Amino acid sequence: MTGNKVVVLGGTGFVGRSVVNELSKNGYEISVVVRRPERFREFLLFPKTRLVQLDSLLQTDGLKAILKGADIVVNLTADMTAKTEAVVDKELVQVNQQIKKAVESAGVKRVLSLSQIGADAGNARHDWLYKLGEADAIMHTIASAKVTILRAGLLLGDGDEVTSRFKAQLEWLPVLPVANAGRAVQPLSVKDFAKALVMCIDDKVAFGAKIELVGEERMTLKDLAGLVRDMMMKEDAIVLPMCSLNARFMSTLGPLAPFRSVSKVQLQLMQSDLTSENDFETRFGFMPTSVEHTLAPYIAPSNLRERYHFYRQEAGRDADELV
Repeated sequence: MTGNKVVVLGGTGFVGRSVVNELSKNGYEISVVVRRPERFREFLLFPKTRLVQLDSLLQTDGLKAILKGADIVVNLTADMTAKTEAVVDKELVQVNQQIKKAVESAGVKRVLSLSQIGADAGNARHDWLYKLGEADAIMHTIASAKVTILRAGLLLGDGDEVTSRFKAQLEWLPVLPVANAGRAVQPLSVKDFAKALVMCIDDKVAFGAKIELVGEERMTLKDLAGLVRDMMMKEDAIVLPMCSLNARFMSTLGPLAPFRSVSKVQLQLMQSDLTSENDFETRFGFMPTSVEHTLAPYIAPSNLRERYHFYRQEAGRDADELV
């Protein structure tokens, strides 16, 4: 066994909440590093979870002190959904350099690091994917630890930067403009991603590996938007592509934008297709949740949601997965 004490960096965003939940369910002792603990007290509801304050991950001495005695570091600094706690993209590489130094100084033996399909330090055309590739390379050179890079595709769940925005737009207007509408994706439930991450901790096959994680259903982003529309029973709503110039303008306006279906984070995530030849079930031993069943708890109206719950119960799915 690798050990039981986990430090989570960048864990307050959409991905981090599911990862911390899954670590907690598996009995790990978790320290979530945050700048403002008072804003994340709900994390204390997870068993064996505490919040540790650090004003900046660039504070090398403070980070070293936090990592001292840790068995595992889960590095989620690539998750841009953490809002005020997120690492700004221009500092991502520098932050990962500091994490490497702190991990080596503390003698941590296991590191799992979030990345994205398409990350490539040799491709400067896409600034975000280039920086992610640089960060991945830094993590892989940690001398003291066995490192796994988890390159995610499009992760879905309540509060994500794609389907949750599609829902908000359709609640506002019966028109759904979709940026990067032709991008190919294989959506994966963020809960399934979290489960896979925890499974990798003691999996020797994952040591030193870069693993791509996607679901089994391939579609375009426009197809996904159409599914959200149908599940919301908004059949008369129009789904149409949004031009890149308009998408950038809308994302810049933020909450003032007349269309709510796009954001800066979403545009950052969707710079390339998020598909892979990797088979999730073969790699992790369980079937990933279908896109419809992933969407149902937060997209479908209550009457339709109950039907999905019934079908999942009939299929023998864990009752905990129904919410």
